[in-house]
Amino acid sequence: MKEKLGGFHVFILIHMTQVGVGIFALPRVAAEYFGYNGWLMLVVIAAIVAFNLYLIWLVWKMGKGESIFVIFENCLPKWMVYPFYMIIALAWSLSGSLVAKEYVLIFQVTAFPTANPMIFMFVLSLLAYLLIIKGIYAIVKASTVFIFLVLWMAPLGATFINDLKLSRYTHYFLQEGKEHGMGLFNLYSSFLGYELLLLLFPYIQAKTRLFTSAHLANIFSFLMYLSVTLICFGFYSLQQLKLIMFPCIDLLAYIRFPFIERAENGLFSFLVFRVLITIVMYHWAASLTVQRIFKNKKFAQVTLYTMAVTFVVSFMPGVLDEVGKWLSIVTYFDFAFAFGLPIFLIGILSLQRWRQQHV
Repeated sequence: MKEKLGGFHVFILIHMTQVGVGIFALPRVAAEYFGYNGWLMLVVIAAIVAFNLYLIWLVWKMGKGESIFVIFENCLPKWMVYPFYMIIALAWSLSGSLVAKEYVLIFQVTAFPTANPMIFMFVLSLLAYLLIIKGIYAIVKASTVFIFLVLWMAPLGATFINDLKLSRYTHYFLQEGKEHGMGLFNLYSSFLGYELLLLLFPYIQAKTRLFTSAHLANIFSFLMYLSVTLICFGFYSLQQLKLIMFPCIDLLAYIRFPFIERAENGLFSFLVFRVLITIVMYHWAASLTVQRIFKNKKFAQVTLYTMAVTFVVSFMPGVLDEVGKWLSIVTYFDFAFAFGLPIFLIGILSLQRWRQQHV
């Protein structure tokens, strides 16, 4: 009997894909672009994601759970669909590789300044590859283990309660910010990953409350982001927060254990489990898309070639700033696909329904 994903699996996959490297800089982004009480904008972002999930739910209902690839190929000729697939796959695969590169460079800066980042990235990519070729069910099982390996860190936020200053949550709202449009985009990029739900349709159990699980995952990710950002806004002054590149990592340095020194490096290492699932899911989505073009190739081969291409491309940005710029460009595509794909699919399904009614 073929395995199917339940609601709990969807919840874990969406949450683990959403929360990746973006959480490290999120409080700074909120402070830099929105100023005082910039954390409030997370509420707006979470609401936009909820609306986007509603669009994906419409695709699920109208298409009766059909694969999005089948919907495209039933309506459009291959010469139109295949180039489109290549663009999507390239964007998703690059997203996976650049997220890996960013994590590796942050790890190098904070823990191992003399280490070669590309060797570390190769090891991370190899782990991701071995997990991807096992299929989505193995990815879900790994995610279930990984989430418990990182969730134990959440209560550590309570250690900062005595250090928070209520005066820093001033009555000023969204002052001393700048370029709010760019700020919204940068905050939104931390929530991306949920759009890969579109590819999970064929793997879902028929009676699964798919979108209840997806919304709960989005709410859980939002609460996690909100708690971290609120702590940073109460712990640091606004000016300090604007200057610290990765406030979450800096915050870890203030946690002290009686039995270990420099605990922040160990704590940061645990976050690799979150990042790994983000990398895995984007590469899995890219490989699945490419395989629709090369149907005679095995999934493992397609994954290997796809990851190899973007691994080589990821050599080009050498420092964190460059990786951030590349990732921003790719995120524009991810953002467009997150909204554009459901709208396009709803249009196709509406047209098909109209034709059936008028035959």
